[in-house]
Amino acid sequence: MFDYAERYGHRFVTLADSRATGRQFEFDQILLMPTARGYRALVELAKEEVDPRVMRLLSKVWPEPTIENLSFFAMAAAVYARSVAEPPYAIDVGRVLLRTAAFCRLRCSRRKETAGGCMAAKGLGRHQVPKCVKLPRDVEAAWRSLKRYIAAGAAPGAGAGMDEGERSRAAEGMRVDFKLPADYSPVTSC
Repeated sequence: MFDYAERYGHRFVTLADSRATGRQFEFDQILLMPTARGYRALVELAKEEVDPRVMRLLSKVWPEPTIENLSFFAMAAAVYARSVAEPPYAIDVGRVLLRTAAFCRLRCSRRKETAGGCMAAKGLGRHQVPKCVKLPRDVEAAWRSLKRYIAAGAAPGAGAGMDEGERSRAAEGMRVDFKLPADYSPVTSC
């Protein structure tokens, strides 16, 4: 079995909010997601930074776990954008969540093929299924950059400034090996 931590010496990467709060968030380098502690810290920071009126409005649209999950994504992207990205830029987490909620409501009200989207599917009048939830493009771009940053081991620019050995280790960690069977046929595999 391949042991990443034994081979490369680390598995967890820290994202520091150096330009704003000074907090640090721990991410798993293999999963490209925060650890439980990092997730909880991102959710708590989002609760502090988002206006309480926005949170009350969001609680009318989504249940608490959905708000936490989306605020973690938006907050991680915001921390990356203001502390690591060059040049730094600001992402307003409350505004991102409001735009996401507005798009979800619009999509659900116009969706006819599934009998009205996630609200009608659950019959509760609240958005439950994350299929209609799409993050805005600015957060999506920052999230992709954050994942590259984590995969490269918190190297600036996700590879820039690394020596050749570090760059090859990061490439090795991100490589995916797979082999198709000899009788594989795309037409018959579906």
